[in-house]
Amino acid sequence: MTACALVMLGTASYAADGQPAAPAGQTGPGIRVTIYPILVKAPIYGASVDLPSLPGGGEEGAEQSGSTGLSLNAAYMGGALVEADRWFAEGFGVWAALSATRSTPGITVKSDAYFFSARGGVRLVDGLSATGGVRRVRVDLDTTLELPVSHRTIDGTFETGVWDPMIGVDYRHTRGSWTFDGNFQGGGFGVGTDVDLSAEVHARWRVVKHVELRAGYSLLYFKLTVADVSIGSFQRTLVAKQSLHGPEVGLGIVF
Repeated sequence: MTACALVMLGTASYAADGQPAAPAGQTGPGIRVTIYPILVKAPIYGASVDLPSLPGGGEEGAEQSGSTGLSLNAAYMGGALVEADRWFAEGFGVWAALSATRSTPGITVKSDAYFFSARGGVRLVDGLSATGGVRRVRVDLDTTLELPVSHRTIDGTFETGVWDPMIGVDYRHTRGSWTFDGNFQGGGFGVGTDVDLSAEVHARWRVVKHVELRAGYSLLYFKLTVADVSIGSFQRTLVAKQSLHGPEVGLGIVF
């Protein structure tokens, strides 16, 4: 009987594919998929816009530029995360209707911004991973600069979409039902935007087996140069620098 028990125990310790089976109560590394139907962000938005000189000389012909103050806006994000023991992949989309103003000098910037990011990472050591991916930046921008002497305004509008290559690092650590994650990405390199930088820290709490709560803080900055922008009745080159940073909170469904 003892011999039979030992044989049965040895057989049970191996999975059907010949690999050692995970101890009872453990599922092994596996692959975890988390769907985020919505993440709500509250970004603080600021922008700087440089409009080149216009024909005619004088104040209206001089180069005009302005920086807005900071304004609290709302943004919405959804996506998915796939994790394994030594790698991960994720994709997220963000939509934000942003606006900011400043009275002196007078400038108003309104922007419908859409961002889609896809990246993957490979673990190098401990929880540190090297990452690579792309980010789609779509911006519909409407700017108004007030000329204080003549009390006239200069309007600049453009719509553009670019793809940015991105590289970065990611660190994540799991302790019990909590996972802590921080990452930094840089890109653009003049291929899409001139500069594209982002950073994020967040915590995920597995409330029950298939539900987690996510909360954190993120920052995004990019600089974009666009030719043939409508400025009044003229076509000129516009340089826009935009930044978003603020808290985020959301719900994840884990499979």
